[in-house]
Amino acid sequence: MKTKAPAVQMRIVVAASLLAAALISSIVITKIGNTSQEFWVASRSISPGEVIAAADVSKSSVSLKSSSALYLSRTLSPVGMIAVRSIGQAELIAQSAIGVGGEITSSEIVPLHLSISDIPGDISVGEEVAIYWVPEAMGSQVIGDPQLVLRGIFLRSVDRKNSNFGNDVAITVSVDSSEVISLLSATSSGRLVIVRARG
Repeated sequence: MKTKAPAVQMRIVVAASLLAAALISSIVITKIGNTSQEFWVASRSISPGEVIAAADVSKSSVSLKSSSALYLSRTLSPVGMIAVRSIGQAELIAQSAIGVGGEITSSEIVPLHLSISDIPGDISVGEEVAIYWVPEAMGSQVIGDPQLVLRGIFLRSVDRKNSNFGNDVAITVSVDSSEVISLLSATSSGRLVIVRARG
């Protein structure tokens, strides 16, 4: 009996050591998996062509694991960069979503006044839209077909609160500088209709 005791004790020690090693490795793996980093997040919707200001972004701790290289960490500030696509509010800022001035054309923010029936009621700031021109009849004149004015532009703001008796909506859209004239020309007659873009 005395010769078996050391062997039993050895097995107990080995089993305890293995159990402790398993617990430690589990804790380490869990800690590594839950490690979060600070990344830049949009504080508001940002339209293509906008220069990103300090007030437009904030930092948030997120655990992205293998996809972390796709987004801007706290060490890569987006301030002063230009959005090359629409960035939604609270969206993590991807490295592919920003660029420098030479990478995209400049844009302008254009205000438009529309009938409330000519824009989707649930449309949100930052959405991609198309604008159509719809002619209106004048006397016995034959009405032409609606025409596409612009597509692939982004809604910058929507103001329904200050509309006249709830029948009008004031909006602003982000438009390439070269397209401003054609958009404003379409407001001289007829009416404009905003259509939500579908991917």
